[in-house]
Amino acid sequence: MYIINSQNILTPQNGLNIYVGRTEDSILLTVSRVQDPMDIGVKMDAPQNLAKTLKSRRKPGMILMGNLGDPYSEYEEEFKLTRECLKVIENYDHGVIISTKRFEITRDLDILKGISSKTKCVVEITFPAMSDARIKLIEGGQTMKLQQRLELIKLLKKEKIDVLAAFYPLVPYVNDSVYELQSMIETMAEYGVERLDLSDLRLAIPKADRNFFYQEYRKRFPQEYARYVERCRESPELLPENHKELLGNMIKLCEKYGIVADSKRIRDWKRRYENKQVGQQMSISDFLS
Repeated sequence: MYIINSQNILTPQNGLNIYVGRTEDSILLTVSRVQDPMDIGVKMDAPQNLAKTLKSRRKPGMILMGNLGDPYSEYEEEFKLTRECLKVIENYDHGVIISTKRFEITRDLDILKGISSKTKCVVEITFPAMSDARIKLIEGGQTMKLQQRLELIKLLKKEKIDVLAAFYPLVPYVNDSVYELQSMIETMAEYGVERLDLSDLRLAIPKADRNFFYQEYRKRFPQEYARYVERCRESPELLPENHKELLGNMIKLCEKYGIVADSKRIRDWKRRYENKQVGQQMSISDFLS
């Protein structure tokens, strides 16, 4: 672990990354342009810097947490930086989209409920496969098991907190079969999920991370990797066979179940701030009527 002293706590896209680096044994690197992408950087001053930044904002907006490292990394139990930052977000009436692979997020349901009562509060849960063995090979053994992910959906919906399921990452011949995708979509429908990000059934690998990814692909899924490189050599963007047809069929299946799966619509929805408190304040006339 190493300490990151960040001057700008939020990215230009309002991204908030408290723990940066390899927070789980994923087939992907979450970030490569830091001190050591295999280690975890911690922004110990994140709550203070976030409070200072949000206090100066003229309008509230959506904060995105967790794209460069899981907000519930192994250090969160000790430092509680994610919890403190969520308190700041709630205090300044901003919305949040928090992406995690850890069941420990349930500790903070009280704050998430508070945010959700005022504005949009979204928990993004990845579903890279529909079996624990395959999830472990893709994301690592520290992440939630399949049943925990489904239980988390139930808990969040019970507390009226928005859920965004995400099919990510796509790995050809590992989790891109029609059966796997149909099973996931049907399960999401069964659990009442309204939005599923299919990421257009694409996986883009940054140049700096490409060697790492393909080494892990070959090591974790040797037979599938051999099939992939036989069809198309190692490339920066991975697609399943019959990509357009498969994507079209899966979007149609989502539409059948009333699930929004169009990536553009989901991106627009994630960026859009909602004020649930409009019209809730009482005026003098309420007391005179």
